[in-house]
Amino acid sequence: MLPKLIFIHAADLHLDSQMEGLTAAYPAMKSRLQDSTFQSLKQLVQCAITNKVDFVLLAGDIFDSNRQSLKALVALREACEELQKHSIDVYMQYGNHDFTGKKPMMKYPDNVHIFQSEKVDTFFYEKNGELAVAIHGFSYTTRHIKSRKALEYESKGAGIYQIGMLHGSLGKGSAADVYAPFSVDELKQAGFDYWALGHIHKREVLSEQPPIVYSGNIQGRHRKESGEKGCYLVELEGQSCAMTFLPLQDIRFETVDVEVKEGTALYDIEKAVLESCINWEDAFGEAVLHVIFHGPANLLMRWSQEERLEELLEVINEQQRSLGSQLILAGFTVQATIDMNEELLLERNDFTAALYTTTYSENDMTHSLEELMGNRQFRKIKQSYSQEELQEMLEEAKQLLLQTLLEVE
Repeated sequence: MLPKLIFIHAADLHLDSQMEGLTAAYPAMKSRLQDSTFQSLKQLVQCAITNKVDFVLLAGDIFDSNRQSLKALVALREACEELQKHSIDVYMQYGNHDFTGKKPMMKYPDNVHIFQSEKVDTFFYEKNGELAVAIHGFSYTTRHIKSRKALEYESKGAGIYQIGMLHGSLGKGSAADVYAPFSVDELKQAGFDYWALGHIHKREVLSEQPPIVYSGNIQGRHRKESGEKGCYLVELEGQSCAMTFLPLQDIRFETVDVEVKEGTALYDIEKAVLESCINWEDAFGEAVLHVIFHGPANLLMRWSQEERLEELLEVINEQQRSLGSQLILAGFTVQATIDMNEELLLERNDFTAALYTTTYSENDMTHSLEELMGNRQFRKIKQSYSQEELQEMLEEAKQLLLQTLLEVE
């Protein structure tokens, strides 16, 4: 009979992330923001110890760069040493950010098992003196892997659990397939009991049987990585698998909405946002917020052009700091309501009417981005866009054009 296994699946720790955009805008918070990934690692270690796990899986991009700082290397070593004190093993692979083109600079304790090459390899874990699980994986030795590594995974050992670790992305049949592309069917065909995925920072369960899971990153780094971030606590027992999400983020990124009505004065908005900050801090704790202002175009456009909204956030941030608040209002977007008679607009035979009635599909947007996504330098920053992101860009682009035309008119 197979023993019960308890383990943590985490990925994309991005230790040493510089948070460059935020730290430049908020130098007073620089050290606090840059320390957040290290604090999240400490939370991960504590969760592993508290839950008495058998081992921890780190599925790639443990570091933010393939040139790790001594601080990041020592932080990971100390984390592994703390886990060793509690007889917890660590299995780790390197991803496209921390690819091991050179030999790693740190010597880790004996409880750490590292997949060293791009060849799929296997480690075996024993529990209570009996062979319990085969853990399979590989590491990036260059920034890109175009081959379908999923096809190289094979079960090893009879009558034991099989776990796959893979840092990569779902293949789309495009030039962007440079991160060990795979399909869900390819992973299912391996017959494994659990797939611990890394690379995508938004947690997602691609399949429940068998579990094929992105744990997401453990600490958000910008407003697109909002909400709780963390790892999965996994319990395997025979054919059953239970997964519990454990939040680990030190600082949370969120988007909040502020309604602006016609005739509202800027000082009224300042008062309303200050009052809302109390609720936001109760809900999110220490957080970096992106504010979306909703309201009439003529008012919001004027405030935006006069940089009044930017000034508003600066004033509120200063007030929050004086109050000892843990919130930062880090930026804003305007979602303006354009007051126009749609019937009269459609009767016009001009560019504004044509723009208003033109619709664009996500396929059109994807096609427009093909040249950009084919650029190697850009792919270091952004590998792909989700349907949600494409739709958001479409809406923002159309509204921006309409607002510009409204301003001209």
